[in-house]
Amino acid sequence: MANQQASYQEMANELNDILLELQAEDLDIDTAVKQYERGLELVRELEAYLKSAENTVSKLKAKFSD
Repeated sequence: MANQQASYQEMANELNDILLELQAEDLDIDTAVKQYERGLELVRELEAYLKSAENTVSKLKAKFSD
């Protein structure tokens, strides 16, 4: 997804796919390490996405509470 931010749902689905793959018994170590790294990146991105959404909601609440 070059130059396009993935949606929360897309990132969550990718993370879920990675978790399922990491649970496979026949996963080689090199692939597991790469998937683990990508999973950590996704967690970071998801946390930032949620923080941004939280900030937006807080601003909206403040705007309409006057």
